[in-house]
Amino acid sequence: MGLVVGTVFGLPVYTYGIVVLAAVLLGAGVAWGNVRLHHEPTGPLLDLLLWGLPLALVCGRLGFVLHHLDRYTNHLLDVFCVTQGGLSFYGGMLGFFLAVCAYSLIHGASAWHWLDLLVPALLIALAVHELGIFGMQLTMGSPFPADMPNDHTLAEYIEYRYRPMGFENMLYFFPVALYQAGLQLALFLVIALVAFVDGRLLHRLQPGCLFLLGLGGAAAIRLGCGFFYLHSDPGSVLPLGRLLSGGTLLAAAALFVYRSRARQGLF
Repeated sequence: MGLVVGTVFGLPVYTYGIVVLAAVLLGAGVAWGNVRLHHEPTGPLLDLLLWGLPLALVCGRLGFVLHHLDRYTNHLLDVFCVTQGGLSFYGGMLGFFLAVCAYSLIHGASAWHWLDLLVPALLIALAVHELGIFGMQLTMGSPFPADMPNDHTLAEYIEYRYRPMGFENMLYFFPVALYQAGLQLALFLVIALVAFVDGRLLHRLQPGCLFLLGLGGAAAIRLGCGFFYLHSDPGSVLPLGRLLSGGTLLAAAALFVYRSRARQGLF
């Protein structure tokens, strides 16, 4: 399936860009609903979007460039050729987190509180993103073993032109992006339920703990599914994606424990 679906004013419109736009719009809708549910003003949410989306684009582009640095070493000006595609969704999320922290610092608001409100939106955006990745066949899992008893209902057929070098004869691959989308959707439902209960009934979680639960859960999903991905370097013991997701999981767990004990006066 093609990566360019058409042009607007002479500029190419990428399928991946449409997927990202759908993820952002759905995430923004969920964020607005959660803010209204907790009786918070929607003005700060609009400000966060105005701050966060441009910074997310910058960090998303920077993340893609750093991950594919070999492409730009001898062509530095290509870094600014955004019309040729190239965006890291995870880098964009990091940029949005930084914008929330900066906005909260400037306006004297609680960044933890706003991250708690926004985490369901971030999770649903992740699920939509991975579902789009699955549909476009942009990433793939390792080949399905030929001797594994399976009717291929849980396997992903990869078109010939998308199969990497050395795997041309492999028809089916693990649909890892689909696994991630399903798990992230389940995590979204759990976090959304906790957000409702915590906001209306319990009020037992320290601000930021809900965000850390969602962040840690998403990192754990990425880490676990990472073992099924087909990597460009089969000899690599710990690819970059697994290293970053594992580090994020450990950091989120440590912060969650710290903030939970701080609530009890232990720290």
